[in-house]
Amino acid sequence: MPFSNDLSVRKHAQNFLRQLDVKNLEDYKIGSQKFSTLCAVRKDARLAATSILDKVKDGMAEDRASELEAAHDGVSQFLAAIEAELDFRNENGGDRDQGSNSIDYSKRPQFEDRVSPAVDGGYIDAPEPEAFALRNDQSVRTWAQPKCDRAYDQLGLGRYLRSMIVGPTTEIEGRALAEGTDSAGGFTVPTALSTELIDRLRAASVINRAGARTIPLTSDTNVIAKLATDPQPAFRVENAAVSESDPTFSSITLTPRSMAMRTLISRELFEDSLNLETELPRILSEAMAKELDRICLLGSGTAPEPRGVANQAGIGTTALSGALTSYSPLIAAETGILTGNAGPVSAIIAHPRELGDLAALTDTTGQSLRRPEALASIPLLSTTAIPIDGGAGSNESTIFVGNFNHLLIGVRSGIRVEILRELYAGTHQYGLIAHARFDVAIQHASAFHTITGVQS
Repeated sequence: MPFSNDLSVRKHAQNFLRQLDVKNLEDYKIGSQKFSTLCAVRKDARLAATSILDKVKDGMAEDRASELEAAHDGVSQFLAAIEAELDFRNENGGDRDQGSNSIDYSKRPQFEDRVSPAVDGGYIDAPEPEAFALRNDQSVRTWAQPKCDRAYDQLGLGRYLRSMIVGPTTEIEGRALAEGTDSAGGFTVPTALSTELIDRLRAASVINRAGARTIPLTSDTNVIAKLATDPQPAFRVENAAVSESDPTFSSITLTPRSMAMRTLISRELFEDSLNLETELPRILSEAMAKELDRICLLGSGTAPEPRGVANQAGIGTTALSGALTSYSPLIAAETGILTGNAGPVSAIIAHPRELGDLAALTDTTGQSLRRPEALASIPLLSTTAIPIDGGAGSNESTIFVGNFNHLLIGVRSGIRVEILRELYAGTHQYGLIAHARFDVAIQHASAFHTITGVQS
């Protein structure tokens, strides 16, 4: 089978290719090898992938780091194919030296490819194309499961984080630490555990609950289609030329950028706490979720920050410059989104202060003001990631209205964790730094509207 990034693999995994006696990974006939041979190749592939990561250094030139990452991805893809072949032979029983290449498909019943017209005139259901992005109810871990080492299925993220500091207590923890240790002294978290943290982060993210979609990124540069203009159909007479329409799509590039956070934990708490294995992943995921929400909504677009909704060109904006006295600004925002053919609105996101002001609205008789029917079914979500100290009066905030299905969050599944022991030794604490890589993109600018200058 073909594997990606063969050029980078040839450059940075030459010894591994020599071990396989091939020029490219795709030249290695996995299905024809003996079972014992594949087990040995699996071990060598893991070592090759680890050695490539060991070459990555802080401050390394971006082009070389990208080459190394591409080589690592190529070897990891090859490793996943080896794992799949071994699983196939284990599950099918019998002689495990009989690989997938030995199946004689000619002995299976052959069916003629025919199309039978339906009674309604021939309409036939076509299979839906494979989705390139995950909905907010779909798990990154489930997406990554076929690519993960199944040996780590029983290893939880909290246990792995604890073992980084106090050392492994089981064979599987020791193996995970040995394979994940990098040259800079940190740990590359196994994919299965990295995706667990990413799913925790997504669950804590307001943006995800609003409907944003997640794109698992497999390289440093990922191009996706973006709606530029709606096509303009026109009626025509027979033999007349078809009128031209403006280009419908443009492209946007997702380039994952590093987001890091540091947390301190006393050594006594880390070593003695009964629930820290549960609490530590929660603390890390919630802190990263709040920053991800801020970036998605307010990111400046100036490196290293991705560009958030508020700073995107083409979105709708209403300058309120005052307090909320009715639902009219929200109605106007929804109308603008529907007019741009980008609806329906999936959520309204604001600081808790603004949602409190909306809930406190009353009519002339002092009765609570009921939400208009047009807004009744739209979720009102709150986040403190939106500041309330902006503007001339230093008390202004922003409300975000949108169809957040058009907000794409690109995420690299790899997460790196560093343990700072000496830096905080004087206060008998450990420091943990977690690095994750994300980017943000808007597929349809007309799907979003901001209400700025909201005062309380």
